[in-house]
Amino acid sequence: MERATSASSENSPGNVERFAVLDIMRGLAVFLAMVDHVKVQFVPDFHHFIPLTRLATPCFIILFGAMVEIAYLKKVRSGRPLQAVRERMFARLITCWGLAILLTIAAVVSGNMDFEAGWKSVVGLGLGRFNEIFLIYAALFAVLIGILPLITRFGSASILAVACIGWALQPVWPQILGESAYPASFLLGAGNGYGPGLLPAMTFLGFGLAVGEMLTGRRGPLLPAVVLLIAVVVFAMELSHGPFEAGRRFLAHRWTNHPGYYAVGILAFAGMACTLMLAHRIKLLRRPLQVVGIAGTQTLFIYGAGNLVLNALPMTELPRAVGAPVAILFLAGLIVLALAGPSRRNALGLGLPAAWGRVYEGFRNAITGRTAPSGQ
Repeated sequence: MERATSASSENSPGNVERFAVLDIMRGLAVFLAMVDHVKVQFVPDFHHFIPLTRLATPCFIILFGAMVEIAYLKKVRSGRPLQAVRERMFARLITCWGLAILLTIAAVVSGNMDFEAGWKSVVGLGLGRFNEIFLIYAALFAVLIGILPLITRFGSASILAVACIGWALQPVWPQILGESAYPASFLLGAGNGYGPGLLPAMTFLGFGLAVGEMLTGRRGPLLPAVVLLIAVVVFAMELSHGPFEAGRRFLAHRWTNHPGYYAVGILAFAGMACTLMLAHRIKLLRRPLQVVGIAGTQTLFIYGAGNLVLNALPMTELPRAVGAPVAILFLAGLIVLALAGPSRRNALGLGLPAAWGRVYEGFRNAITGRTAPSGQ
């Protein structure tokens, strides 16, 4: 979850505004994700927010795509060596996969997962507990590292072409694979085991890259507009079943990797981003949005630390009257710690967070230096 605004060296007011909106979107996405996970832990019988919270994953992947363009591809086009960017991406892959493993270890130790389910989840053979977005990021980084010269040259068009091939193959997977196992669902979006599968998720990734290219000036708005138009058509087909049924189908479509899930995710992201852009421009809710934007720069802490604690807690049956206040207090405490920033968190932790960061950085750099793929 690298901060997209690391590329905000383009200091025109329009770009600064757009990058600020990306941070606000990241803050909203991580808040929606944590609301969903806190609900699972403390008030599992409360389902009213689910249609909204399930928008977090599409937003995360779209924002990831924008970040790839802004923080990586633009730098290659500006003259940074391809191998240096490849190594930086590989370091992020290690971080994402390492966090997925750490969250899983916490879930296994607390009894929320058994050992077999745990090890399967970190290698894409089974469903994890609150670690899926880190696994998706790690897998996407692996794909992008492998095709880095291609996407540097062709950008979002190459990823969207892959997505189109994936959608064309969607009806064929049952004939080729038969009854699909979980890995086929995770990688190809085949069957009903996992969503969003890696191949259909290229739709979110490609759209995010196209948005990033629009922000960096590489392309105009045509490609994002085409994707949005297709999403509108698919969404209109879903609405033909009625609004309530369309909402129910959106929840179910994630696990079947139905086009409707991706259409809703893209349109919801675009709608929220445009609304936030307008609010930012007319200075509506300025202070609250600034707070959300600050939280958006701390998504790695919020998602990583928050889910680590949730996975370390044993599942307990709490009455809703108790579980709801506990959930609210947990979220409030997590947000306060995020807004406090790294230096204050380090002081509260008696210097241990910084010490751990130095140890991990050395470990990661050693792995990256020895195993980062070479373009040679």
